[in-house]
Amino acid sequence: MTDALRLGARTSPLARAQVELVGAALTARGVPWTFVGVTTRGDVDRRHLAEIGGTGVFVGAVRDALRAGSIDVAVHSLKDLPTGAEADLEVTAVPAREDTRDVLIGRRWADLSDGVRVGTGSPRRAMQLHDWAARSGVALEVVPVRGNVDTRIGLAARGELHAVVLAAAGLRRLGYLTDSDPEAADTVVCALPAEVLDHAVMLPAPGQGALALETATGLPADLRAAVADLDEPVARAETQAERGFLTALEAGCTAPVGSRAVVKSVRGTSADLTLTAVIGRTLLSNLAEPLPADSVLRFEAHGATSEPWDFGVYHAGRVLAGLPNLPRPRR
Repeated sequence: MTDALRLGARTSPLARAQVELVGAALTARGVPWTFVGVTTRGDVDRRHLAEIGGTGVFVGAVRDALRAGSIDVAVHSLKDLPTGAEADLEVTAVPAREDTRDVLIGRRWADLSDGVRVGTGSPRRAMQLHDWAARSGVALEVVPVRGNVDTRIGLAARGELHAVVLAAAGLRRLGYLTDSDPEAADTVVCALPAEVLDHAVMLPAPGQGALALETATGLPADLRAAVADLDEPVARAETQAERGFLTALEAGCTAPVGSRAVVKSVRGTSADLTLTAVIGRTLLSNLAEPLPADSVLRFEAHGATSEPWDFGVYHAGRVLAGLPNLPRPRR
């Protein structure tokens, strides 16, 4: 292969950092590459994601570039990628997954108390914050926010908010988080106290921490093979189960659904999976509005499967069958 693979992504610092990680893996395999920046709808529309549709707002323009042939590979955060199949596109590789947890920055979890203002743009995080506050008897205020990682951290640094919640994966890829101990009492992010949240406290978005390398189905075989070589089977199996679960709930990336699938072991073509999920019974347009009573469902499933997507779909069906009056989150 003589031509450089054109990697396309958003131009935000985090998107660039993710491209650099993919590029480094390609370079290690002797594959030349170059970066092509793309401006997406989510970059120019400053409304909250629930207002502008959420699903796909960060990927549509990058996919358009794939279809136009101006890039060879789209580098997405997998959690931002709609779950529906595209006939002319394919996720050719899901590289090794980064930390799937969330991080509280500005306060530590034990310091959350009445009147503390926590910022997030995620209905999933807002749901879990409100649920914890209701169960703990704490009058927590959840504030909707938008912006890149630096913008959100700045809200806490300037005292406009007491804390914000961000994905550990993005913080690690930007070099802002280097600890690996979730129990560390001295974790600091950008000179602010911080805490990496265990999944028992905050479940991630389906696909969180993973990248999706998407290509057009007509990509030449040698270029496709170079991309496919970056696929990591465990990351693909886990994210397939999570995304199958999400799509069967007919939920998009703005829906209040958190899930984490873990491959416990692999035997031949079968993987032993554990899927843990938290589901909001309603999607609130106002993230600051406390949840009504009994509005959060927690779910766990175990089993062996050679089809992780079908595993997720099946267990979402169990949830829906057991809760026939569960309002399905809007796309």
